[in-house]
Amino acid sequence: MKRLAVLMIFGIFIFSAVSWAGELKIGVVDIQTVVRSSQAGQEALKKLQAKFEILRAKLQKKEEEIRNFKAELEKKAPLLSPEARKEKEREYQKMLREYQAAREDAQFEMKQEEEKALKPIMQDLDKIIKDMAQKEGYDLILEKRMPGLYWAAKEIDITQHLIELYDKYWTSQKK
Repeated sequence: MKRLAVLMIFGIFIFSAVSWAGELKIGVVDIQTVVRSSQAGQEALKKLQAKFEILRAKLQKKEEEIRNFKAELEKKAPLLSPEARKEKEREYQKMLREYQAAREDAQFEMKQEEEKALKPIMQDLDKIIKDMAQKEGYDLILEKRMPGLYWAAKEIDITQHLIELYDKYWTSQKK
């Protein structure tokens, strides 16, 4: 009973503090959607996709070489001497290791390129969000995908508004 009374008093205190302070203006934004849907984000993603295609083509070429080598090895294996077979097997293993290293390098390179492409976008968005919050009187703006945020009403989702503001900003900076 005592615990219930304490909780009620605490609830009343919180409610009165919020009422006294006025109504809070809260916004929720999905940064991934802003990046994917904004003009700047789409341009950056196109460049990243082109880079990815080049790297993927190189890796596919190496894969094909390895498959052909393996098929040739399996076809000729019965005709090879044990030493020659071992040598071809070592060569095949070396090709596999080189392919794995090339794949890891490509993944690392793509991650670096993505960070490089998105960094200026994120810096711009940070400025735009802060400016918007001040001009439009937001007390709090949250990232939609942040841990601990399970649900937000559509009325406080400002993602589309942010996309429009960013597109205006980006167009003006591009000129």
